[in-house]
Amino acid sequence: MKYQIREANLSDYQKIQPIHKEVHDLHVNGRPDKYKPSNNTLDFDYFKSLVYDNNSIVYIIESDGKIIAFTFLRKYEAAERDTIVKNTYVFMEDFGVAGSFRGEGFGKLLFNKAIEFAKKIGAVSLELGVWEFNRQAIKFYEAMGMKTQARKMEIEI
Repeated sequence: MKYQIREANLSDYQKIQPIHKEVHDLHVNGRPDKYKPSNNTLDFDYFKSLVYDNNSIVYIIESDGKIIAFTFLRKYEAAERDTIVKNTYVFMEDFGVAGSFRGEGFGKLLFNKAIEFAKKIGAVSLELGVWEFNRQAIKFYEAMGMKTQARKMEIEI
């Protein structure tokens, strides 16, 4: 299979939507108390801001004109304070591989592209959030070398 990894542009918005919806639907099923079903899961203005902001980038994997994977990355600067070490990090705001292409190595290729981007801009880490119900994603991220940094906990009232 021929494919390419490239930066997304505004014209990729419609092509990313089906995979973005797949990821959203996974979250709806896993946390229906937090996520609502929707057919329009990717806000155009948000996507546009990612494409045009100098501190963010969208990478896609494309095959035969079809997008099969994507990631949204944003650069952050931790403020220097007496108690905080100033540093630059990249936060992976979103990541998805089309269901029919999972397990074929495309997630790993895209993740490695995110690492490459983080190194290029001098970041000290690549960070992300993942829901506890999403064991498959946690297993993937751990296989890529990630480890838990902190926990966000809740109690239902």
